[in-house]
Amino acid sequence: MMRPVTCPLLRFSPRWHRRTLSTEMLQQPRKIKERVVILGSGWGGYTVSRKLSPKKFAPMVISPRSYFVFTPLLTSTAGGDLDFSHIVEPVRDPKIKVDFFQAAARALDLERKTILCEPTVVKGGVTETHTEEEGCFRQTKKWEKGEPFEITYDKLVISVGAISRTFKTPGVKDNAIFFRDIGDSRRVRRRVRECFELAILPTTSPEMRQHLLHFAIVGAGPTGTELAASLRDFIKSDLVTLYPALEGMPRISLYDVAPKVLSTFDESLSRYAMETMKREGIDVRTSHHIQDLRWGAPDDEPPYEMDPRRCLTLTTKEEGQVGVGMCVWVTGNAMNELITGSLRDVKSFPTQSAVMKDDIPVQGTQGWRYKKAPRTGALLVDGHLRVQLEDSSGATAVLNDVFAIGDNAMLETGAPPATAQVAAQEAKWLAVRLNHGDLGQTPGFSFNNMGTLAYIGNAKALLQLPDGERHIPHKVTGRMAWLVWNSAYLTMTISWRNKLRIAVRWLLNRLFGRDISRY
Repeated sequence: MMRPVTCPLLRFSPRWHRRTLSTEMLQQPRKIKERVVILGSGWGGYTVSRKLSPKKFAPMVISPRSYFVFTPLLTSTAGGDLDFSHIVEPVRDPKIKVDFFQAAARALDLERKTILCEPTVVKGGVTETHTEEEGCFRQTKKWEKGEPFEITYDKLVISVGAISRTFKTPGVKDNAIFFRDIGDSRRVRRRVRECFELAILPTTSPEMRQHLLHFAIVGAGPTGTELAASLRDFIKSDLVTLYPALEGMPRISLYDVAPKVLSTFDESLSRYAMETMKREGIDVRTSHHIQDLRWGAPDDEPPYEMDPRRCLTLTTKEEGQVGVGMCVWVTGNAMNELITGSLRDVKSFPTQSAVMKDDIPVQGTQGWRYKKAPRTGALLVDGHLRVQLEDSSGATAVLNDVFAIGDNAMLETGAPPATAQVAAQEAKWLAVRLNHGDLGQTPGFSFNNMGTLAYIGNAKALLQLPDGERHIPHKVTGRMAWLVWNSAYLTMTISWRNKLRIAVRWLLNRLFGRDISRY
């Protein structure tokens, strides 16, 4: 086993980015500023790294990917409305004083305040969170394994997000397309075009043509619903004009085990969404249980070997085997390997940074473990987003220098939903409190619900606002909600560069149609 390499990397100025990394720079002692190490570059990690005061802290981001993805518009890239680069913000920025390592955290030592990391610069995939079973990494190649190194921290923010939950359904891990990152969106768009090209070939049988042009999406939450709507627009408005011989054949099916789509929305909005999507040609199949996903047609005999030139077979309890050209899996969140595997037992109680709750004296330094939510396995944090430890007797300790935000964390009381809106608010609240140095003197984090949006196709959307001002409608549907959807996400986009690019792209789509390239 390779020996970990300790890397006392310093804060550096934007000018240093343009110089070659030297041994002298690595060996310089740390500055007076506290080093805040942030695990993850999603909504939580990216936001807190930008909000911390550079005068007080030296932020350092450690993430398997070197960019932040504006996930609310990820489905728009799959449907050709936007280019992939339009919703990406680089972690490295010459104008921002934030250090960065492209690596994955593998283990924490709370006593020594160190993080064991493995570089992920050279990988077969973009990230490592799409294709695992719950808590298990995919099989890595020898050349993908980097030399591990250690990073020390003064404060630590855990925001590694979550992975796709498969419920251990046979064949899903290997054959479905998950939908959490830019690489996934690229695969979806490429596969749709691929199926059209395969279907138009004269050697393709009519039956196989029907299977190839059937696109299944499993999971009728906001992401699955918006993806179905975006693909419907893409196919009906753009692809069918390129393949007139295939008109009327493409189908989109939206599966979910729940009896309705968008279960977090009001009943009337959910019903409106189902009726609108069905009217627009999307086959909504609620109360369906997925049993298996494999390559090959429904009537094929084993062995079932992967063959992208042909279809897949999706098996449900309610309708048996159905041929599909693509299956996108967007059913929910599960904790990744760092949370489920590494953050379990604590070797030694960190006496320098842990404080017992309710002034209970420490009974011993052994037998402590990370406190987690029983159902989801997420790190159970207190009202100030601090990670907690517990022992076998039920005693609880709070870590004053380790925080958790986003999908991998859950508040002990009043836990909000696992959404980008919540992660961003948690990150901003934590950064402000750290900047002011008053974390222990202020009330805990409180989620401010700004409303929920969902696109349902053909320039129609849903908007649900929390109860409050009487003169403002709390439920908006149709074109008006779509205008709010466009305005809200355009405003929320991080950089002005991408705001302009998105606005121009939407205008070009109106004039010339969507991007139909396959690459």
